[in-house]
Amino acid sequence: MFGIGSTELLVILVVALIVLGPKSLASISRTLGKAMGEFRRVSTDFQRTLNAEVAQEEDEERRKKAAEKAAKTAAEAEAAKAARQERAASGEGTPTEEATAPETSGTEAATAQAETEAPSAATAAPAPDASETGPTIDVTPAPPEPPAGSPLAEALARTKAEAESGAAAPKADNAVPAPDNGGKA
Repeated sequence: MFGIGSTELLVILVVALIVLGPKSLASISRTLGKAMGEFRRVSTDFQRTLNAEVAQEEDEERRKKAAEKAAKTAAEAEAAKAARQERAASGEGTPTEEATAPETSGTEAATAQAETEAPSAATAAPAPDASETGPTIDVTPAPPEPPAGSPLAEALARTKAEAESGAAAPKADNAVPAPDNGGKA
């Protein structure tokens, strides 16, 4: 403890007992103990705060790198797609190359995965213009259709018909009249 041996500590305590007296030594040591405890609490809180900030910065940096990597792979995928289209337009590509070339490459899938893993980085960056991004592809899967003749299919068809005809307002038949006592039972 601070390079003080046990004999030096014993000498310091004996001198303090003689100089301060037993009554004041007890109150001073109690005050000193409370101060040391408070100092430890404050230093522990400071260390926790510092560690949390460092972890947050590392997380932001990791998300930023993931977003940059996703943007790079998307750009590479667009360039490859444009090159395939140029080859197809110029007639250089063989029909088997064009038939086997997938519309969505693995880099586009990686881009979509990186965007779902780092939503805060994607929302923090400004959105590019539509002219920069090119055509957008809706990758949201359509919900499955219910089997024909099922009650769900009939209800869905009725709802669509009502929405198209503009009769989406609730029917007055099902409305419950308000009581005259101001809503109190």
